[in-house]
Amino acid sequence: MNNNLATQVKERGILMKKSLKKFSLVFMAFAIITACLSFTACTKQEANNWSLVAEEGTVKAYFSDNGKYGFILNIEGDGKMSDFASKKDAPWYGKSGRITEIRIADGVKAIGANAFTDVKAESVIVPRSVSSVGQDAFNKDTKLCLYEDTQVYADANAFRYSATEPVTKGNFWYIKDGKAAIWDTSGISGEEPDDQPQKTLKILFIGNSFTYYSDVPSLFRQIAGGAGKAVNVESVTRGTWTLAKFADQNDEEGRKVHEKLNSADDYDVVVLQEHSTRPIDNYASFVDGAKALREKIVATQKSCKIYLYATWGYQSGADSRGITIPQMEERLRTAYVNAASELGAKVCHVGKAFTKVYTDYPEINLYYEDNKHPSLSGAFLSACVHVATILGVDPRNSSFTGGLDAATATVLKNTAYQIVLA
Repeated sequence: MNNNLATQVKERGILMKKSLKKFSLVFMAFAIITACLSFTACTKQEANNWSLVAEEGTVKAYFSDNGKYGFILNIEGDGKMSDFASKKDAPWYGKSGRITEIRIADGVKAIGANAFTDVKAESVIVPRSVSSVGQDAFNKDTKLCLYEDTQVYADANAFRYSATEPVTKGNFWYIKDGKAAIWDTSGISGEEPDDQPQKTLKILFIGNSFTYYSDVPSLFRQIAGGAGKAVNVESVTRGTWTLAKFADQNDEEGRKVHEKLNSADDYDVVVLQEHSTRPIDNYASFVDGAKALREKIVATQKSCKIYLYATWGYQSGADSRGITIPQMEERLRTAYVNAASELGAKVCHVGKAFTKVYTDYPEINLYYEDNKHPSLSGAFLSACVHVATILGVDPRNSSFTGGLDAATATVLKNTAYQIVLA
């Protein structure tokens, strides 16, 4: 019995060793496979990121997931992409069929030839920073949404930016909900003239210190220019002056207005800004002054639109009325809207934009040291609202920041867009 028991124990030990050996082999195989898969995944991830040869800086490209088992090809940097000898030399060529979108970041200065020839993206926005697009850089069916100064090859499917609806036939695009949209010009008769000069709009600002502090008219011109819109801006301004005084030919500033309107008939827009509290303290006089100016404008100008510059609430004005700054602005806004209805004019809702920034971004100081007049930030916001309202231009597309830091300028541009165009 003892011998049999010993034999059984020995045999079981042998079986256990064999089982452990098999388990070890299986475990090692599993570990090797896992390591290989991990290596493959890492290799694949690294293969989807490229550092491209560039002039005057760097350019990188990488894939991101489009959520549909495909890729978004992102191009970022601050240099000029070098040309590719053929479409097959582009590093993403083998996966072109799975690329559904190309995103080019602002800062890239040039697109290389044959870069995306085999990528069938519906449209691509080429940022203002891109000065040139190389030969056959994009697929023939891809709509290239370009700004005015970008040079592109002759047979490209190119569209030029137009913030307002075109009046001539041609390929034009605009931004809608943050994406490129194409203007329909099929119903416009005639052909698009070659090298058609862009009309320079002539605009006159009439107002007091809320217009000339930090020079709102100049900021308006520069923001418009940064978005590719040509404007000629003039102004007649003086602190504390009312629209009634500006309409009075016997008044010193009224005489300047009279002389401007009678010396030219080609003003496209006149912007009227009343004294900061008159619309809510003396609405009738406010409207009478605006109507008197409207009569002068209609009598002297061939085709001119009138805009009322609705201003903002401020601390001393709100305190004297026992209300908050946003409540003061709301009363002013109501007065301007009502006056515009009586005059057949439109309103630039600067005050409404002020209230939004004042409420949502209190760290941004819109006021000068007197807590009343506009600081540079306040004037910049005002100008952005005017650009969006009068020109129909999205201020987010302007390269001009007025010397403000990028974050502040972005908030102010976005706010103007939301108030006017969203």
